[in-house]
Amino acid sequence: MLSMGLQSYYSDLAGIVEGLRTGSDVTVFEKGSERILRISWLNILNNPRYFQTLAQVIASEIRSRGYRPEAVASIETSGAKYGVALSMATGLPYFSIHKNRKLVFQDTVEEAGTSVTESRDVRLYLDRQVASRFKSVVLVDDIRRSSKTLEAAARLLAACGVNIEACFVILDLAFAGHSPPSTIPRDRYHPLLVISSVDRMGRCTISEGIVLKHLEGHV
Repeated sequence: MLSMGLQSYYSDLAGIVEGLRTGSDVTVFEKGSERILRISWLNILNNPRYFQTLAQVIASEIRSRGYRPEAVASIETSGAKYGVALSMATGLPYFSIHKNRKLVFQDTVEEAGTSVTESRDVRLYLDRQVASRFKSVVLVDDIRRSSKTLEAAARLLAACGVNIEACFVILDLAFAGHSPPSTIPRDRYHPLLVISSVDRMGRCTISEGIVLKHLEGHV
């Protein structure tokens, strides 16, 4: 089933969950009423095995749910690593949705978004000539907080004639109190881990998510 080995696969998933629940992998920064999380394996310390494991989780979900995307798309910057990992796990082509306009773009489309972790409004950019080669994609991002970035990405892809077959996020920060992205059908939105609360020590309550389902009967 998995080239990396089942024992390593489930060990990695259990380690990810444990690091969140105990807060050992989490640092909390208070910004007004907001709690910003720095998670060591998510985008600070690049752990290739965790990337591979999480990509395998998404790849297995794509197969089991019968999705047939033609490509993988993800949002710069931190989300791009997971998009590339999924591309390698599935063999699907990959392209990025950028936060800066690129000189090499031949037909630029853009949308406004907001990044809480970057503390600023952002604009997302895509080259229509690249994206329009594909009728459907799996959209991947590292974190959902306000949903505004994912909603902007969905509008960009739609402007290029691309359908979002499914959207996967590594962490859904439900404790922030924002609804899932309205531009993506609810039954096509799949968080790997949903954090419903977090204390000042970084100890997270994980209420649901695909990773928990994969771990059932293995821990």
